[in-house]
Amino acid sequence: MAEMKFKLLEIDLTTGRKEVKDVTQDVHRFIGGRGLGAKILWDRVPQGADPLSPENVLYLGIGPLTGVFGSVVNVSAKSPLTLLRGQSNMNGHFGVEMVYAGYNAGILLTGKSPKPVYVYIKDDDVELRDASHLWGRLNVEAQQALRQDLRQDTRDTLDDQNFRVISIGPAGENLVRNADIAHDFYHHAARLGMGTVMGAKNVKAVAIRGTKGPDYADPQRVFEIMKRYYQSDEGRRYKAEERRWGHYVSMPSRYYATTEGIKNKQLGWDDICDLSNPVRFEQQYKLWSDGCTLCHTGCKVPYMRRDAPLGPVVGEFRHDSAGGWNANVMLPGYDPQTYLTPFVDNLGMDNEDVSGVVAWVMECYDRGLITKEDLGGIDLKWGDLKAMCQLVEKIAKREGIGDILADGLKFAPARLGKGTEKYAMHGKGVAITSYEPRGSIQDALGLVAPAVGAIHGAGAAGGRAAPSRVLFDSTTTCTFLLPTMDKVFGSINTFTREMLKATSGWDCSVQEFDDTLARLTLMERIYSIREGHVPSRDDVLPDRFFEETIYSKYGDPKILDRAKFLDLREKFYLSLGLDKDGFPPPALLTSLGLDFAIPAMEQARQAL
Repeated sequence: MAEMKFKLLEIDLTTGRKEVKDVTQDVHRFIGGRGLGAKILWDRVPQGADPLSPENVLYLGIGPLTGVFGSVVNVSAKSPLTLLRGQSNMNGHFGVEMVYAGYNAGILLTGKSPKPVYVYIKDDDVELRDASHLWGRLNVEAQQALRQDLRQDTRDTLDDQNFRVISIGPAGENLVRNADIAHDFYHHAARLGMGTVMGAKNVKAVAIRGTKGPDYADPQRVFEIMKRYYQSDEGRRYKAEERRWGHYVSMPSRYYATTEGIKNKQLGWDDICDLSNPVRFEQQYKLWSDGCTLCHTGCKVPYMRRDAPLGPVVGEFRHDSAGGWNANVMLPGYDPQTYLTPFVDNLGMDNEDVSGVVAWVMECYDRGLITKEDLGGIDLKWGDLKAMCQLVEKIAKREGIGDILADGLKFAPARLGKGTEKYAMHGKGVAITSYEPRGSIQDALGLVAPAVGAIHGAGAAGGRAAPSRVLFDSTTTCTFLLPTMDKVFGSINTFTREMLKATSGWDCSVQEFDDTLARLTLMERIYSIREGHVPSRDDVLPDRFFEETIYSKYGDPKILDRAKFLDLREKFYLSLGLDKDGFPPPALLTSLGLDFAIPAMEQARQAL
């Protein structure tokens, strides 16, 4: 059985040079996607580099399993939002198109184009094309205009027009620090400012079409494993649940459990939470269910509204995009959010992060720390949809106070001053929005553990206890399938080892696989540490969660015990093979072949 070769397309935007590189050896060490992305950042982005400079890179990462169970892209760059390791997942169809075009290790963009461009890729044909006519357009408009351009290209036959497109909106062009990358209108690489980096490189969009198909080591075995999952009771049950509800149904249950944010984390319950009714949403707005490439689940639930409060919209409702708004800004249920979330998507910002910025400003306005004059005449009352949209648009355009707020919660509070810093709910610069850590100390730990910032579910990186989330982000497989994969195949590691052998011909031992997982997750942690992250100093939560008691719907008090939290955090570090301060010991780095990082880790330790 011949092992698969992995090819990376590298494009130097400054010179226009294109090169295809064999990175098979690196894939064996870091798998791909998120793991390989962290190593690329270490090697290619100088320590201390400005994320908005040409020195940064943008890696559109995929892995050995992309397109087998869904099509996921893990986007990597140094984050302009946190100044640490940046990464974000994007579902949809773009990832599998890279596989079909022959770039099964992804695409790496370096340098900076001297003018706005879009990247055109059709198999071996790679070009940088003028995008001046697309610059300044909203995401939906820009993608539609680009598709029209591609249809008029006489070199492409009429039956070969199924290009997949990603783009940035005005927020990315204006270097708003939490700008995202949009794909096919409702898939997004939303977290940590990946769209900001794309804008800093003067890239408006990437259009790709592949006609080659994958070259698996054992296609029959790939089919057998897929069939085993899809025909399992767990697979069918998950399909039935997700196809109906998607991922917006979790918000109401989290309100009842006191694990969802309300009024910028000031409350544990409000009657407004009862207005988030998934059955009513399904009956009023749901059109159909959609799925990513080769995924039977169909967990995407797109909708259209002609009667939306501020005009017609098309969007897709998810917990991650909607949960940060909802009761956290006191919106009355799902109805106004069917307009708000696609409004933000179209401007090209991360709904989850910008909602935290808006909730912070709302509380400061409510407390008299920010005035109507400061906001350019906006009366920013809780639950006012029109006022929120006006403020979000100012942020996307960097107009007035929007120029300050566009820098996110790591930088904006200090720029604004006036005591507003106290009410900024963030971890390492990432807004803490939909999740309420006082409802669960494990949720609290989950927000501080990832070295990339307070992103719930991002997976804790480091040591030999490598989490499944980072593994799936590296292979790249849809993480929503994690629970059912575990039940069908006995363990996530067993499933992944079987699939890696079938797709890539990589027959690795249990020990080799465990070392690989530890290596790729530790790589992510050491990159952030090199760039200034000090775990015991920075893996913290705002004081509000330890000092202010909230109450559940049933009157139960909820507050975090700081001593218990710090004790749990230290035990977490030690369980991963790190020291009590969250740093990897030299022996651990050496055992995993990461001894090149020892000097940087020792230098970072001096910041304690």
